[in-house]
Amino acid sequence: MQEKHLSNAPEVIELTLPVNSAYVSSARLTASSISNRMGFDIDDIEDIKAAVSEACIFTISQCLKAGEINFHLEFFISKEGILINLTSNTNDNVVNTVDEDELGMKMIQTLMDEVEIKTENGKFKISMKKNK
Repeated sequence: MQEKHLSNAPEVIELTLPVNSAYVSSARLTASSISNRMGFDIDDIEDIKAAVSEACIFTISQCLKAGEINFHLEFFISKEGILINLTSNTNDNVVNTVDEDELGMKMIQTLMDEVEIKTENGKFKISMKKNK
């Protein structure tokens, strides 16, 4: 049975994880499943999984500095590709700049088509996009 969508809006899958590196595999599996369902090839799926892992590790480190207990992932699925946002609350005194030259950030920028990292209004956010 084929499902019909009522609009052209992207589908969104949300995931909230504890600040614990043991749950990075849950984020990777979710990213892999979604990417596979979208028709990405195996190399792109591996790139997306690796980028999600690095982004989770970086986000967890920011959460630990700020005393946060959870972080959030959003997967936006569209015909153009996948947009993945990782967000957490932050203490602006702890995270006032993000070092985009850090090795993990460079890896994410290499693996994904678009990457934005920012902190503002008490929120830390990494946005990553992979085009189809």
